[in-house]
Amino acid sequence: MRLTLTLETLLSQLGSFSWHLDVYKALEQPLNPTMAVLIIDDELEEERDQQDDPLDPQTQGYQYFLSIADLQSIKANLEQQMPNATLHDLIHAVSYYDQTDAYMNLES
Repeated sequence: MRLTLTLETLLSQLGSFSWHLDVYKALEQPLNPTMAVLIIDDELEEERDQQDDPLDPQTQGYQYFLSIADLQSIKANLEQQMPNATLHDLIHAVSYYDQTDAYMNLES
């Protein structure tokens, strides 16, 4: 599987993707709703670099971002704290997780 779509589309359809897929984003690009993300099944990638990472996303200018499982977990955590979370809230939570490797705590 190889799919390119916007971050907004990915997050709005997150439940329809298998947890084992990986998400790549353009190198050095800050998160925004219209940015392109690449979704791949790492297990199906045959060409690899010396660290056993898939080569194709790198050659297309993408870097590993998060797994679908990570994104689903971030969304579940956010919705538990904020049941009416918007897409903007979710992008903020994903950005926070990406920068800190931790969930946002809205109670602080």
